[in-house]
Amino acid sequence: MDNRKQTILNIIRDAEERYKEAIDKLKQAQNRLQQAETKADEIRINGLSRMEREKQDLINSAGEDLKRLEDSKNATIRFEEQGAIEQVRQQVSRLALERALKALNIRLNSDELHSRMIDHHIGLSMEKNN
Repeated sequence: MDNRKQTILNIIRDAEERYKEAIDKLKQAQNRLQQAETKADEIRINGLSRMEREKQDLINSAGEDLKRLEDSKNATIRFEEQGAIEQVRQQVSRLALERALKALNIRLNSDELHSRMIDHHIGLSMEKNN
């Protein structure tokens, strides 16, 4: 009976040791789980922060691109306006010159102008002779 009692005590001690080992392993597993959850939270928070930064960078970049396009559009409009103004200016100058030449030709072709010019030159010649 002592033998049997000793065997039962040994079985109980072994069971208690395995129970303690199981409790230790459970605590270790819970610690690892807690660390993994903490790490997962950090990764998620970092991912969200990075995503927010990249989103803001994209918004800023799009805003800068839009401003550059707007500036380019305005420069093109100013260039085209200046070209149109210069073209109108040249047409006005050409038309004014054509009208002036036409008026001059009309006056030069008139007999009255010829008579006045001849009279004027005769007058100049007489003054020189006197």
